[in-house]
Amino acid sequence: MSKKPFVIFGLVLAFLAVGVPAWAFISNGDPADGRTQVPENLKSGQSLFVDSCGNCHKLYAAGTYGDFGPGLDQKLAPAGTPTGPDAASQIEGTQAQVLSAIEIGYDDPTVPGRMPAGIMVGPEAEAIAEFVAKTAGRG
Repeated sequence: MSKKPFVIFGLVLAFLAVGVPAWAFISNGDPADGRTQVPENLKSGQSLFVDSCGNCHKLYAAGTYGDFGPGLDQKLAPAGTPTGPDAASQIEGTQAQVLSAIEIGYDDPTVPGRMPAGIMVGPEAEAIAEFVAKTAGRG
């Protein structure tokens, strides 16, 4: 009986036992690695979204995978690809919808739980709403 298959299996097993943990150890562990690069004016909203909303909501541009609230890429994806004033109007409408949900809460009977009111207010809420409106469904 040949020992070759056992040797190959042993080498593969050794690589998996040493290589995978070594790769995990040397990776920097930066959560921003999963995020999409966004324009500088949206970075604040992206960071606020990750910290305040990402545990519940999935959003590709933020690199979040929350599974409690609705996935915002699907829920807020733009219809078609409008251009010109239609695109700006669509973004403004989405931004107002998101800002309203952040400030006064949201209760969707098709989703378990409820988004409480006042998670963020003022400029922080506006930054999150702008980030979501300009990135949701566009990844």
